[in-house]
Amino acid sequence: MKKIVLCAAAFLLGACTTMNKNTVNYQMGTYNTEKYYVVAGEGMSKEAASENALENMRREMVQNAPAAANQGVVTDLMANAEVEKVWRDADFSGKHFYALAVLSRAKARHVLEPLLDQEDAKLAGLAKQFADPANPLADLKIAFAMQPIAARRTALDEIYQFLDASRASYRPEVFNPYKTVLQEKMAAVLVGVDVQGVQSEVMVTYVIDALNRMGLGVVDSSDPEKVLLVQIVTDVDEYDSKKVQGLIWCSSGASVSLIDATRDVTFSRFNVHERAGTSRAEDSLRKSMQSVGEQASSQISGRLEAYLKTR
Repeated sequence: MKKIVLCAAAFLLGACTTMNKNTVNYQMGTYNTEKYYVVAGEGMSKEAASENALENMRREMVQNAPAAANQGVVTDLMANAEVEKVWRDADFSGKHFYALAVLSRAKARHVLEPLLDQEDAKLAGLAKQFADPANPLADLKIAFAMQPIAARRTALDEIYQFLDASRASYRPEVFNPYKTVLQEKMAAVLVGVDVQGVQSEVMVTYVIDALNRMGLGVVDSSDPEKVLLVQIVTDVDEYDSKKVQGLIWCSSGASVSLIDATRDVTFSRFNVHERAGTSRAEDSLRKSMQSVGEQASSQISGRLEAYLKTR
């Protein structure tokens, strides 16, 4: 379960240090937390306190479900929030007002559930298009189409869980099978990796990490089931450069070929070079090759995805 950040919830007002905690907690305690999401705010006027309470509620949603904030759903949820209590605690400060922003959890579900159902329906429609029997490359195109939908569905579920009193996910029995099949279809596209040359183990690490982040399967270059092949040859040019701050410099490079193994066609070639200087030759070599690995792996990911989407 993700960490829940609450500024104004009862008994968790540490970040809102100027509030009269006892009074605020008492007022919040009059609400049934199973039915309502309540957040407090303060200000020098009733209007300022009300605005602060609503802003605190919005901020909590964004902090606890940042991906959902990018989907624009927080605005829809806040449209259903209301300021129900505004008061001034004379015993604490005659100049301070307090307010409670309240969101019915039922209204929140009313906003979120149709959106979640809509994403599930889109996933169901795409999942029906998978080839039978399976075809790794054809299925991958469908999997690519499913990825942004699954990401939006995950983001919406994140805020659904935050606003649900029990922190329960929305219909996981429906969504989880789509997540599973998406992962399986991505991993079914096997990519062979063949790296030769100096510091090849450094390059292998970066390339495999990039392919894993894409969700593709990684195999040895000799695997007959591979669909794609990444071939890399690394080289190093070591030389002393006493003229530049007395550092020992090293220039590393990599020649990369991306091959469609099913067609025996090279669809992309590129070179990457980088140099680094430190007080030790081995550190210069490591840093320069790491930079080459980062740049090469980024290009590999982008070029592979572009090819697979249009193949």
